[in-house]
Amino acid sequence: MNDVRIRMARAIEAETIARVHVQAWVESYRGLVPDDVIEALSVERNTGMWGGILGSEHAAIVHVVERCGLKADTTEIVGFGSAADARSPELGTSGEVTALYLLEAVKRGGIGRALLTSLLDALAARGHRSAGLWVLVDNQKTRRFYEAVGGRAGPRRVVTDGPAVMDEIAYVWDDLMGFAGEN
Repeated sequence: MNDVRIRMARAIEAETIARVHVQAWVESYRGLVPDDVIEALSVERNTGMWGGILGSEHAAIVHVVERCGLKADTTEIVGFGSAADARSPELGTSGEVTALYLLEAVKRGGIGRALLTSLLDALAARGHRSAGLWVLVDNQKTRRFYEAVGGRAGPRRVVTDGPAVMDEIAYVWDDLMGFAGEN
């Protein structure tokens, strides 16, 4: 993990974040969600969404994972995460991790743990005591990851997105201070 750093995202990076978002969805969700949902993904649409998020006066916490490029003076964004006040009352938490995506090429090297920790620490710094997130029930790799970093399984919900019906389960961290203290 020596060649990566995690930092706050900048509004100018909305398109780069959107590209990573779409690529990570293709890499991570193929076979878990219908192909037409994946085919409908749009860098342009996501650029607008992330531009709005990054430009908002009530900005969410958005962190990017930046990896040193082949040339000494270059970097590339290979992942990102976002968090904010809880949007989902079903979580029973005050904070929510709303996105956590890494490109397949950088997974399983401790970067996901570091990114999640940075988001939970940032939520704690904003006064949140607890946080949760949603993951597809069938996404076993990601569920094992959240369990390994101290998340406890919480409630389930079904989300309908066009033709897709997604069965999700929450993972919750009841004590952000306790989580931060472990890392």
